[in-house]
Amino acid sequence: MFTVKRIGTVFNDRKEAEDDYWGSIVSVIELEDGFGADAIEGLDAFSHIEVIYLFHLVPDDKVQYGSRHPRNNTDWPKVGIFAQRGKNRPNRIGATIAKLVKAEGSKIYVSGLDAIDHTPVIDIKPVMKEFLPNEEVKQPAWSTELMKDYWE
Repeated sequence: MFTVKRIGTVFNDRKEAEDDYWGSIVSVIELEDGFGADAIEGLDAFSHIEVIYLFHLVPDDKVQYGSRHPRNNTDWPKVGIFAQRGKNRPNRIGATIAKLVKAEGSKIYVSGLDAIDHTPVIDIKPVMKEFLPNEEVKQPAWSTELMKDYWE
């Protein structure tokens, strides 16, 4: 058993989880009390941050433990929950690299974060190119098709 505490909350205009069109979403991450401006000091020197958050609205009976067709689309192969990035994960943890717009006080403004309004944030990390793959990224064709409109 682990204890994970909310460090912030996402605020934006996206009230429901949707599969596509996240690219134009601008979000504000408001840090919890106890985290002041010093917690994000120097963050604005980075262009992107990785936001780790909870899919807090996924009910227990919707969590997937095995395989399924991504987005329930039978045109795509059935793959295990750990071979896809769906929200119905066993621990309901999401992670996204978002563009940092600005960091101000105890608020972080980002674009391209695929988290809905009031999503609990459990960690934030700066994106450093040395942590990104330094070789070609390989993925199946179905995942490219699935992501076609995701960041539109």
